Amino acid sequence: MNDVIKVAMITGIVALINGPVFLGILNRKSKKNNEISELRGDVRRLFTLVDRIAEGLTFSLENDAVIFKAFRKNSINGESEMQEEKMRDYFSRCATDGFKGSKGDKQWPKK
Repeated sequence: MNDVIKVAMITGIVALINGPVFLGILNRKSKKNNEISELRGDVRRLFTLVDRIAEGLTFSLENDAVIFKAFRKNSINGESEMQEEKMRDYFSRCATDGFKGSKGDKQWPKK
């Protein structure tokens, strides 16, 4: 065999072997990047949910303070109406955020 033909055959074999390997590495890297961006979105969503729960707990503690103060004084003052308005705003925000269509294509919890 001629040296040129041997070089062409070796080059062709190396190219055939390296092509799928290279594509496989690129595919794996793109999957990894996709998973990382998906995890970032999940973490962002979890932080939002934890913030919402913390806000609800704060409101419930404020409600308890208002109720016990009213029991001690044996009278109802304007604080309970203000607290009720805060709670109504909180629940409407939670409901509005829950019904938004821009939450993404994922459903919680994952199945």
